[in-house]
Order: sequence, then structure tokens, then C-alpha cells
Amino acid sequence: MIYTESNDSDLFERFETGEVPDEKDPFCNQTENRDFSESYSHVIPSFFFRNEKCRKKPSSYEKRKLRYFYNITGILLISKLFIEIASLLLFSIIMALLAYFLSPGLNFFYSALSDETIKYAFRIIVVIISSGSVFLAGCRFSELKPAHLLKGCRTVRTSDIILCFMTGMFVAALSNIITLSYPFQSGTYMPSALYIDRDPILVAAAALCNCVVVPLADGLIFRGIALKNLSRASQRFGIITSSMLCAFATCSLPAMLPAFLMSLLLCSTTVKYNSVIPSVLIHMAVNISSMLISVYSVFAWDQGELLVRVWTIITLVLGGIFTFIRMIKEPLPKNKPEQRRRSLPILLTSVFVILLFPLYALTSLAKLLYFMYM
Repeated sequence: MIYTESNDSDLFERFETGEVPDEKDPFCNQTENRDFSESYSHVIPSFFFRNEKCRKKPSSYEKRKLRYFYNITGILLISKLFIEIASLLLFSIIMALLAYFLSPGLNFFYSALSDETIKYAFRIIVVIISSGSVFLAGCRFSELKPAHLLKGCRTVRTSDIILCFMTGMFVAALSNIITLSYPFQSGTYMPSALYIDRDPILVAAAALCNCVVVPLADGLIFRGIALKNLSRASQRFGIITSSMLCAFATCSLPAMLPAFLMSLLLCSTTVKYNSVIPSVLIHMAVNISSMLISVYSVFAWDQGELLVRVWTIITLVLGGIFTFIRMIKEPLPKNKPEQRRRSLPILLTSVFVILLFPLYALTSLAKLLYFMYM
């Protein structure tokens, strides 16, 4: 990269007219546009290449900048994980103290830990605290404004939303199949709307958690901060990598595949509209649909599981057709050689991102052992 004082005034004029991207606005990366076909001069939104073409081999400055954004993502997700673990430990300590002072034995402690309503209420609080703090910190250290992740640049078409929604229902059907076939009690190991008792309070807590809080939190973290930081050099790489991290973040073996596929869909939607809002709304709509059929099967039918199986088969077939159409119509963005050299090779040298995977694996193992022996 060549920086000279002679072109500063010209550069300022081009910046004012919108030709040069705002280095703090991730949506100004021209390579994010699906119809981008010009010379590859905007690889990383954090700085602008003033020469005509970007060098295929990244400079040491580029590597440092990219590694910074990759490591920031890792640090933020590690912080989110530790906040959730610390909150769980704090919750257990509080329940133990209440059991010690208010109950003659440990019955209160064990009943509180096994109460599904309390679990959902606790999860809502933890997700709001961890995701909110991580999102604000992510915007600060990733040089992002929250509004930049919410604004859009394209009109949302109804046909696109229907296509995305049906693809999401296909993923939800796969999740139901895994949930029904998994040997552990799915309602605890992998929270699902398929297993809800006839308790209005529990249904309300589960609906608030699964249909509002989790989609919003995942949208801001994985389709917001993580996707934008991991897409600094390549949208395709950012979509796939952030989806992998979202899958591992579930810390649940049966939930990883559905989470990965759902995140691929939602990340692609975020890239298409340059906003996390459509992906959050689609995620909410899919979860609400699954919740409604589950609640109806519990309260209105004696053979609720049969209804769920029929619904799963229908959405699997119809959703599969729409998913195939979407894969043909909207494939993932392709990588250029310049992008490949600035994505995985540099990510593999980013310590905090690599550290995420063993931490998620240990958390998954601890979670599995917990539900096996509780």
C-alpha cells in the first residue's frame, strides 16, 4: 500500500462523494455486494487501498489489523462464555444458601435446580446480561456503531422473507428429528419447545426465552459483531466461520448441526440486507411457529407427539424444496485469491479464536456429564 500526501485532497473529495468507504462502517466494504466485479481494491473495510489493486500477499500491517479483529471476536465470545458459567455458579451458590437457611435439607436446592420455569427465567437473565455487555463492548473495540449493524440498504421483499422462513422451518424440522431421537431428556439437555408441561407460566417463560431473547441475542452477537469482524476480508469466510462458532456456542452435540445450518441462513440474510434485523425477525418467526405447534400439541391433543411428528414431516418436505430453491438462487459469495490469503491462514494464527474451540468442547463435556448424573 502506498500512502502519499499528494492525493489526500483528492481522497477527501472521493470520501465526501461516497467513493471511499468509511473505515468505521463495515457495510461500506464493496466486496460485500453480490454483484461486485471491479478491481479488488476494497478488501478490508478498516483501511482503504489507494492503489488500483490489492496485492495478493497481505502485508504485515494487514495481517496485524485482521488478526486484531479476529482476536477481538474470540475475546468477546470467551467473555460471553465465562459470564454465563460464572452466572450459573452464582445461581447454584444462591440456591444452596437459600436451601441451608430456609430448608431443613437440600430438597429446596434440588427442586429449584430441576424447576424448568426457574431455569428459563435464569437463562433469560443470563442471556440478556452476557449478550448485552458483549455487544456493547464489541461495538466499542470493533470500531462499530450499533446503528451500523441495524440499518439496511435494500428493500426487503416478501418473496425473500418467505423463502428464508421456509428454509428456517426445514432446519427446525431437522432439529425436531434430532431432538426426538436423542437419548437424553431433550427438554433439559437441548432446550426445545417440543417438551413443555401444561403450565402456562412455563410456556410463557419458554416462549420469551426461545422466541424473543435468544434470537435477538444471537443476532446481535453472531450475525452482528462476529460476522462483521470475521468478514473483514471475505464474506464467505465470515458467514461460514461465524456459523461454526454459533454452532459450537450451543455446547450441545445434538444442537450443533441445526444451529450451524440456521446460522448459515441468517448470516446470508444479514449480508444480503446489510442489517441484522431481517435475520432476527426470521429467527423469531421460525421459533414462534415451532413453539405454537408444540403448545397446541400439549394443550389440545392427547397424542401430542404424533402431531409433532406429522408437522415435522410436512415442514421437512416443504422446507426442503424451498431450501433447494434458495441454494440455487442465492449461493454463498465466492472467494477471490486475495480473500483466501486474508482469511483462514490469518485466523489460524489468532490465538483467542483458536482457544474458543477447546473451551466450547470442555463446556459441552461438562454439560453432558451434568445431565447424565443429575
